[in-house]
Amino acid sequence: MVTASKSNRPIDVAVIGGGPAGSALATLLERAGHHCAVFEAGEFPRYHIGESLIPHTFGILDRLGLLPKLRVSSYPEKYSVRFVSPTGNESTPFYFSETIEGEGARTWQVERSSFDQLCLDHAREHAVDVYMGAAVEQVLFNGARATGVRVRPSDGDPYDLSTQVVVDASGRSTVIGNQLMLKSPVPGLKKAALWSYYKGGRRLDGIDAGETTIFTIRDRGWFWYIPLPDDVVSVGVVANPDNLFSNGQEAETVYAREVNDCVPLLERLNLAKRCARVYGSSKELAYFNRQTSGDGWVMIGDARAFLDPIYSSGLFLALASAELAAESIHQALEAKDLTATRLGSFEPRIMAGVEVVRRLIHAFYDPNFSFGEFVRRYPAQRRALIDCLVGDVLKDMNDFKTALEQMTPPPPDLMAGGS
Repeated sequence: MVTASKSNRPIDVAVIGGGPAGSALATLLERAGHHCAVFEAGEFPRYHIGESLIPHTFGILDRLGLLPKLRVSSYPEKYSVRFVSPTGNESTPFYFSETIEGEGARTWQVERSSFDQLCLDHAREHAVDVYMGAAVEQVLFNGARATGVRVRPSDGDPYDLSTQVVVDASGRSTVIGNQLMLKSPVPGLKKAALWSYYKGGRRLDGIDAGETTIFTIRDRGWFWYIPLPDDVVSVGVVANPDNLFSNGQEAETVYAREVNDCVPLLERLNLAKRCARVYGSSKELAYFNRQTSGDGWVMIGDARAFLDPIYSSGLFLALASAELAAESIHQALEAKDLTATRLGSFEPRIMAGVEVVRRLIHAFYDPNFSFGEFVRRYPAQRRALIDCLVGDVLKDMNDFKTALEQMTPPPPDLMAGGS
């Protein structure tokens, strides 16, 4: 059993996964005096989807010390979100400056391969030990308590490593969720996605050039249109897989059909050339774990749950859960109390925010719901709606949820099961 890292320091926290959530949590805990080791199965830079940041990542990125690097990056700046109907009618953009003052009223559209590398390199700069090509095969338990991980490096034999806390930041791999059979579908949210990339897609003028544009299509499906560096745009479709793949066609055929059917989107792409293959499948996007912390372990980011990309909340919830979990883990280590209750003390706050986002996702997919009508009927809630779009949801949002419930029933309880 290995008990120390390659820097010959005892490992307090083993982090499974080197994405933004894992690297952020490790950076924060290392600063607090707890040695962390990150185990990443792949090699960076690597491809990853999820390019759009929302403004409430700004504060977390600032506290991590990443803003100076982002300010000098080539990532397009994002100031707003715009919705376009199937007939081409465009909403007034939701500018983040309506609820946020100063520099934090804008964020970035990031290329994940370079952004994830930036976050992981930043963790290294803070003395985090990073192991690449090191897949965690399983989490080790003594009874109900996690005590370490079994690591299989790409260039050697597997070994066991002892640690005080294990953090699952493995994204959709959900190492602990799969090992303990905790993973479940999100009731009432059955969606799949296909996406690709284009060179030369049209961009809007001025501060709108970097906006996220949402093109709605039939059956409450939608396209994202996200400008990236080097004149590339990310274009993806999200819809019920039963509708997308009703004819049993291959992903390439389905994607081309959906793009050609969305006339307002085609107007943005009329001079563009696709420059990548089609990613995605008929597999459902949404899932959650029925338990997200235990004695000696916690989950963060997509390892905990993933809902839907409609509001670009994935990276924010990953970073927010990492920051909140880091504080809970720090307090637990200081108190020498590594129970589920202590390690998971951050859960009620992050889950309340997740529930607000889930309610808004549910409203978007309700064919009887209209955001325009919602704002007209409840003008005092426009600010709260924008708060959701910028990620400011880790607070009391009961009035907003109550107003939503007047126009669309709440989704099934997460523990109800089914899809």
